[in-house]
Amino acid sequence: MAYQRNAVHTLYKKLLRLYPREFREHLEESMEQTFSDLYKEQKSQTERGLFGFVLWMFLETGTGIFREHILVLRQGDTMKNILANHNSAAITSFVLAMPLGLTYAAFMFKIEPLARLLNDLFTIAGQQGEINTLGRIVIYGGLLLLPVALALNLQPMLKKEGPEGKRRFYAINLIVGAIILLLIAVTWGGLFVEEIYCLRGIRCD
Repeated sequence: MAYQRNAVHTLYKKLLRLYPREFREHLEESMEQTFSDLYKEQKSQTERGLFGFVLWMFLETGTGIFREHILVLRQGDTMKNILANHNSAAITSFVLAMPLGLTYAAFMFKIEPLARLLNDLFTIAGQQGEINTLGRIVIYGGLLLLPVALALNLQPMLKKEGPEGKRRFYAINLIVGAIILLLIAVTWGGLFVEEIYCLRGIRCD
């Protein structure tokens, strides 16, 4: 249990590092302490609700990170700031890829209750497997956003810097890029394979 608690706190600390630097310098320590106190309080009350609490805190913090980066971007040329800052580019790309990525992961690995919730949201009641309008927007919109997210994420590393014109590679952009590439491979690749099967009359879903 101590290992699980340490792992959760370590992940939360890493998540806090995604906040803009000025925000981290002022509030990172207090946010970390608040999370620790709330975690201990929740754990002392019940073990059953601990996963939901951690998930909610991570989602809320992730939303806050995105909001703070948006506020930073509003201070100047939005696209220019995104492309100039590798952290902003990575976070924006990750957010663009997240709707489809989260949906795919939930159904692929049968993550409950998320998979059941998304199934209720994205399908027509009483018609098994029939996707509704919201589902089509998330799926097809997500498919189109993946290449955009990948290109946006790679921009900071494509620029040459310094008098020697060298490119810099950032760990966060490489990781996000690898995740998006994997999503493109499994989603676009799966769609392509399905179309081939359908054309050959093997299977049409």
